[in-house]
Amino acid sequence: MTVEVATERAGLEGLRQSPGEAWWKKLVPLLIALVLVVAIWWPLTIPLRGFLPTPLAVLEAFLDAWTDPVFYGHLIATFRRVVIGAVTAFVAGLAIGVFMGRSKIFEAFALPWVMVALALPGPVVILFTILILGLEENTLLIALWVSVTPFVVNIVYEGVKSLDPDLFDMSVVYRWSSAQRYRELIMPQLAPSLFSAGRFGFALSWKIVVIIEALSLPNGIGGQLEHFFRLLRPDRVVAWTLCFTVVMTLVDFLLFRPAEKRVFAWRKEAIL
Repeated sequence: MTVEVATERAGLEGLRQSPGEAWWKKLVPLLIALVLVVAIWWPLTIPLRGFLPTPLAVLEAFLDAWTDPVFYGHLIATFRRVVIGAVTAFVAGLAIGVFMGRSKIFEAFALPWVMVALALPGPVVILFTILILGLEENTLLIALWVSVTPFVVNIVYEGVKSLDPDLFDMSVVYRWSSAQRYRELIMPQLAPSLFSAGRFGFALSWKIVVIIEALSLPNGIGGQLEHFFRLLRPDRVVAWTLCFTVVMTLVDFLLFRPAEKRVFAWRKEAIL
């Protein structure tokens, strides 16, 4: 090893951050952003008194929600609907997207329908589903599936279309088996699209579920938000929204990010 290479490597290692230092560098911007939000929010409560709750009132309602057993019942109901809707949309979107990317005939048939579904506003889909099927639990799941699946299909479809055909030719030359081709060739290229589809589908699902609950169901987080809105309790509306947002963010940090980090452990982080 030459002296120049050794010196360069030592310099790069010096640029690498320790875990504690990286943790602090992520926490400080978050705290600064929180302080800025409060600094802008609090003065606005003076001219908008009665409409915009103060941060202190929202904090009190936020803590009350976490100590109220009723909140957990509504949280579980909403979370169950989100999981069912996100999983079914991902499975259907994965199958349709892969089939579209590999079949010219099916692509020509399905692509216009997917584009139309992507263009339809979510509230319109929700309202028409309620008008057709009525106010039932299955209505929520169907409306959620119709709203989320096209986005998952589009992400997976674009990922399949971007697969490198030269690598498939190489696998034929080396006589790879179907299992080996799937494990070593298809999945590593398709993994980023799958993670994007799963994360986007999950995020979109819980937003749509809350809207549907507010429009049609008495239970769940969305139903309670509509209830507090009718009672003119904006502090409760904001607090319960923040509570559910915290839960969904924790799911992303505890489920999606560790799985993504494990799958892409082979990638090297760029040092800027």
